[in-house]
Amino acid sequence: MVWGLLIALILLGVLLERLGHRRRFAQANLARQRALEQIRLLRLLLEQVQRHRGLCFGIMSGEVSLESQRSTAHLNVEELLLSLEDHEATLFWYAPWHAVLPMWRDIEQRLQSDSPEAVLKRHHRLVESLLDTIEAIADKHDLVCLGRLAPQPLGLWLELLKNTELLGRARAVGTGIAARRQNTVLQHDELRKLREQINDRAYLAPVKLNADPELNPHISQAVRAAEDCLDELINGIDSLLANLLEPGMPSNRFFQLASRAIAAQMMLIDMLLDRLPREAQPGSLRLD
Repeated sequence: MVWGLLIALILLGVLLERLGHRRRFAQANLARQRALEQIRLLRLLLEQVQRHRGLCFGIMSGEVSLESQRSTAHLNVEELLLSLEDHEATLFWYAPWHAVLPMWRDIEQRLQSDSPEAVLKRHHRLVESLLDTIEAIADKHDLVCLGRLAPQPLGLWLELLKNTELLGRARAVGTGIAARRQNTVLQHDELRKLREQINDRAYLAPVKLNADPELNPHISQAVRAAEDCLDELINGIDSLLANLLEPGMPSNRFFQLASRAIAAQMMLIDMLLDRLPREAQPGSLRLD
């Protein structure tokens, strides 16, 4: 009788533990899916803030024809910030997120009074906060290493996203140079450094993706397109850098050239995010 009761209690304890584990795992999977939704929205927000930065710097450097595009980018940022209000309860726990809205409002208020360089730097800080927020979400929900010790091929979406910032900064600086008012030795030096960083870093992730036998059949065409766009961007940068006195192309043309390169990277990022597992990997359960 006593032994039977003891065995029953042990079995009940095991059952409750299994039920608790399943409940925790289900909660982790729901949180993971929510995190992926947040990352997608933040990626879109990042893209529009980067675009707004390049357009602002181009306009403040003399290319007023970009104003309608800047206004559209501004509206897109506002709409995405509104969409992210539904996620505020969870985004609140990521410290970098706290600075995003104040920084954006600060840019709005100072757009007409600050120098082009000051507005550019404010955008840089805003983009950094967005990238830090995205990385914090990815780390908490194991969306880069995917249960392993090192980043996995699908997890390269974060590296690609960070690389878009190199391209975005080059787009802004290059557009300013092509618009003439920012065609200075200082701006040329900054663009030259960005060109070197793009050449050293931006090709690495696409090469790794192409080398993965499981991913290659699905993304090889997009990888080639991204690499081709990078080549075109570097050639465009070289054209701007070739002559300090006379930029090698119109500012709106350079802006579009750089935008195509960024869009190709973003397409790869979206393809990888689409293929990320929606369920947490064994050993990666985190509910803190």
